[in-house]
Amino acid sequence: MNNKFFTGAKVLCPACNTRKFVQDQPWKLVCVGCYMERKGNAAPIAKPKPIELEMLRRLIQLCHPDKHANSEASNMATRFLLALKEAAQ
Repeated sequence: MNNKFFTGAKVLCPACNTRKFVQDQPWKLVCVGCYMERKGNAAPIAKPKPIELEMLRRLIQLCHPDKHANSEASNMATRFLLALKEAAQ
């Protein structure tokens, strides 16, 4: 089998379309959660809790580009948090 496609890239699980996994071997076709479900050993996967609006406000203040020399990382993080805040309202 040609292993050039299995370089350790993160791929989206084709079974659930929600979780990513490192496909570094030809036999790794689905994420661990889907693999365990198929085997019947599935542990419940915890759903993340939504971030409260007050906490989002604090996080936006902490990572705002004005406080981090307008860095690309702070811009990306602030955009992400603002989108979460808008979706939550």
